[in-house]
Amino acid sequence: GGYDWGQIMIIVKVKGSSVEVSGHAGHSPIGTDIVCAWISALYQTLVESAMELTDGTYKTSSEAGFGYIKPNGYVGDEYKLLVRSFLIGINGIASSYPDYVKVITD
Repeated sequence: GGYDWGQIMIIVKVKGSSVEVSGHAGHSPIGTDIVCAWISALYQTLVESAMELTDGTYKTSSEAGFGYIKPNGYVGDEYKLLVRSFLIGINGIASSYPDYVKVITD
């Protein structure tokens, strides 16, 4: 993983039950980018909700321009629902800002 500073787009990858978010939207300067802020808020909500509302355990990483959450083994229905909800929000942003957000699902 990690962040490629040449990448001016946020890539959201959902593979099975793993979610990875990388990049920077490039919509406006870092720190003032609303697209970046929306994606970040949805991602942080997914991670915090998974920790608080499900019985599963997760491996996570959150750093500048890169984050992921991967279940450790057991994947419950609550977590699957959280990921589906996350995707609804992300796809809404991606459809409004297709030049800045790309969603890849398996």
